[in-house]
Amino acid sequence: MKTNLNQILSKDANTATGSFNILDLDMALSIIDCAEALQTPVIIGIASRHYDDINAPVLVPSILKAIESTELPVALHLDHAAPDQLDMIKQALDLGFSSIMIDGSLLPIKENIAITQQVVEISHRYNASVEGEIGGIAGEEGVADTQADSPEYIPYTDPLEAQQFVNATNVDALAIAVGTAHGIYKSEPHINFDVIKEIDSLVDVPLVLHGATGVSDASIQKAVSNGIRKINYFSGLLQTAMNEIRAYDSQGNDFLQFKQQMQQQWYKIITEQMSLYANLPEKAYKQA
Repeated sequence: MKTNLNQILSKDANTATGSFNILDLDMALSIIDCAEALQTPVIIGIASRHYDDINAPVLVPSILKAIESTELPVALHLDHAAPDQLDMIKQALDLGFSSIMIDGSLLPIKENIAITQQVVEISHRYNASVEGEIGGIAGEEGVADTQADSPEYIPYTDPLEAQQFVNATNVDALAIAVGTAHGIYKSEPHINFDVIKEIDSLVDVPLVLHGATGVSDASIQKAVSNGIRKINYFSGLLQTAMNEIRAYDSQGNDFLQFKQQMQQQWYKIITEQMSLYANLPEKAYKQA
């Protein structure tokens, strides 16, 4: 069933929910299958950079039909909408998206607050949640390239600015910069868990970690224990798909078999990530 972030995320829970961006219906179905196997809520995302390329107005009705076919809470989330994409945001809400991320993190804080307030006002009319961002997260969303910059040089979100931002905007969730980045890491990122903990103590909304691909299980668990409640994972799915394409190159022309093999790989990775975020016992993954 379709829900928004407020009905999925709980600041008081010591678990996080996975948010997985998709490029086609097969990816969305894999995510829902994993959620049903583990009986855990999930968030399906579409990045704003992919919105037009995947023809979202045509694809989204099928995704929503799949979401409505399960009794588990599932949010459909527009990820990293830019300040100049208000028309896309409005169209997404009309299509049935239940959550919007407005990313004004590259703007001065007053301008970030202003555009986020505007998106909150629009989205809440649709009963859709809004995720804002304070402190720019390095890397390019939706591109599974290796990071050029060493993770230790990524700036962290200022906790007092985060508090100011949340109080002024009425956002439902907050993405913060704590040392992770979009894309594939050259080395393990340097996550500042103290920043997560401090921001969590200052704001009353769930915190979001972007750039989970390549982050160790131990770091994910520590981030969750310090206040992260939503975790975005995407580059690993792209990497898996491309690896599967390269591996299948000389095996034949059975496209359906290829798709099934790729979905099996997605299923394995998504289930592992969901289990980790939700702190499920290992046997839950094996049974799934």
